[in-house]
Parts: sequence; structure tokens; C-alpha cells
Amino acid sequence: MTISAFILIFISVFLHAGWNFISKAGRPSGAFYLVVNIVSILVLLPFIILAKVQWSDLPPAFWGYLAASVFFEFIYVVGLFQAYKRNDISMAYPMIRALPVLLIAILTLLFRLGAMPGKTACAGFTVVALGCLILPQKDMRSLLSFKGIPLKALGPIFLAAAGTTGYTIMDSMATGLFTKVSASGKILNSGAYLCLVEIFLTLALAVLVLCSRREKAEFIKKSIRSFSPCVCGVFYTAAYLLVLAAMGMVSNVSFLQAFRQMSLPLGVAAGIFFLPRQATQIE
Repeated sequence: MTISAFILIFISVFLHAGWNFISKAGRPSGAFYLVVNIVSILVLLPFIILAKVQWSDLPPAFWGYLAASVFFEFIYVVGLFQAYKRNDISMAYPMIRALPVLLIAILTLLFRLGAMPGKTACAGFTVVALGCLILPQKDMRSLLSFKGIPLKALGPIFLAAAGTTGYTIMDSMATGLFTKVSASGKILNSGAYLCLVEIFLTLALAVLVLCSRREKAEFIKKSIRSFSPCVCGVFYTAAYLLVLAAMGMVSNVSFLQAFRQMSLPLGVAAGIFFLPRQATQIE
């Protein structure tokens, strides 16, 4: 990993912890994330307009990776807001971040995606993942028995983790093809690609919201009376934009995923010390 990639990831971890904290405090729902994604599209529109991309030269494989990424993003969002509804951020956030560290490393090894990590790197992935799992637990017995986690929260947590694993790998593959047909820089390319993802993800979330009377009412409330989804959308967009830009600077996407876990102490600390007092004030 280059120094430039590390700096980009270091900045993104603060933004990532911030938008997850705002998301939990803002009573997450499908409607909440629909507003977040609409804001994201508005932020990213200049990128897709200014990017010098030969759209007709994009291979069919790119559109396949893009479709798969949107699918996994949708799974991630649904799992995330369900996990935050049923559990504290100090518990759900580390769990959701822990599993993809190992899953991405295993999948990239199995399918030989990028440079193969050595034994030291694999040991590091394992330590990071275990640290994520141990962080919210009261003791080792709770970790081994999952007593500290409500059973109803485990399903959404695993769903969000699977989504993170899927879209990270798909985005890594898609951005590699995208940059080959673009004459723009890394940040502009990343913004244009992310805008495509957000457009299709927004359409999927819109269907989810329209199918629920409660979600439709929540969407009106969040889009008119609440400012928190807008702030969340800006943080969310900037955080992953930096991650996409860093993807072209690492030999294996699993390295990047491991370094992203620097956001965990920030997210957990925010949930423990600030969320109870600010949850009702953030809107």
C-alpha cells in the first residue's frame, strides 16, 4: 500500500465513522438511506458530467460487475439499517466491519484477485477481524457464546457483512475496467463510477420505500423535516469516494479493507459517549 493510499483511507475512516454515527442517531430506515443516496447523487453529478469516459468502449464485464455491486450495496443497506434498529452501534458496527476483513481476504485468495498476500498479511487480517469481534464484548465467554448479541440482530449483521464483502470486490473489478476507458484522474473516475452505483441503488431503494406505507411516510418526514440524512449523504459519499480512489494504489483489495477498520474505535467511542445524549438532537 502506498503512502497516498494510506492517507486517503485515513481520512475516509473519520468520515465513515461519522456517517454511521449519524445514521444510527437518525433512526435508520429504508427511507433514511433513500434520502442519503439522493444527496449522494447530487454531490456526484459533477464528477460524471466532467469525466472523460468512452462509455461505448466499456466492456460487458464492467456492466456485470456494476450490477453485482448494486445488488450487494442494496443487501448491505438493508442489513445495516435493520442491524442498527435492533442493536447499539457499539455492538453492530464492529461486527459488520469484522467479517468482511476475512471474507475478502479468503475470496481474493481463492479466485486469485490481485497480488497474493503473504503469511504475515494473512495473520494481520485475522488479528484485525478478531479485534473487531472482541471490541464490543464484555469478556471472552460472551464472544464465544454470542451472549452479548441479540439473536435477532445476527441476521442483519451477517447480511450487511456479506454485502460489504460483495460490493468491495465487485467495485475493485469494475473500477479497473472503468479507468481503462477514461482519460480523467483517479478522483474524477471514482466519482463518476460511484455516481453510477448510487443512481441504480437509489432506484432499488425507491422500490423498497414505495412498497411500504410506513417507509413512504418516513421518507416525507426525513426529506422535509430532518437535516441528518443530508449530512450523512455527504459524509458517506466522500468516505467511499476516497476508498475507490485508493483501490488503484493497492496490489490487493483485502489490504485496503483491513486498513479501513481504523474507523472502529471512532465509531464505538461515539456510540458509547455521545449517542444517548445526541440521538434526539441531531435532526
